[in-house]
Amino acid sequence: MPGSQVWSVLFFIMLFSLGLSSMFGNLEGVLSPLHDLHMVPKWMPKELFTALTCLVCFLMGLIFTMGSGNYWLEIFNTYVGSVPFLIIALFELISIILFYGTNRFCKDIEFMTGRHPNLFWGVCWMSISPVLLLVVFLAYIGVQAQTTATYTAWNPDYVNFPQTNI
Repeated sequence: MPGSQVWSVLFFIMLFSLGLSSMFGNLEGVLSPLHDLHMVPKWMPKELFTALTCLVCFLMGLIFTMGSGNYWLEIFNTYVGSVPFLIIALFELISIILFYGTNRFCKDIEFMTGRHPNLFWGVCWMSISPVLLLVVFLAYIGVQAQTTATYTAWNPDYVNFPQTNI
């Protein structure tokens, strides 16, 4: 393919831009609630708090660059991403249905968007989504109870495990 080096550079610039824009959104999603809830000391400028947050995230990310980085990535990928989000979504849905109320929630959506959610969304919020989330959670618990914990990324007994020549 003619100009393949140009295309590869453009591709990695695109990946870098995508990662950077995702991090801006994630960082704002953390910083804005902390500022809105007045959890940041008043003497600290927003720029300094943002820099400190970025430094803490950078230091936490260094664990993935060590020799056992794949092991930590496997742990985070397996246990941090899926089940906590599932539980959070289930409890958010239950709290909206039971405590806040579906009618109040629909009125809030109508106030924000100008359109009242149709019957489909009410049925999903009140019955379909909680049941499906609960079924997925129980199925996950059942699968995890039947399997033993293995960590494929960091297994010193593996034949091709990296050897250090120290």
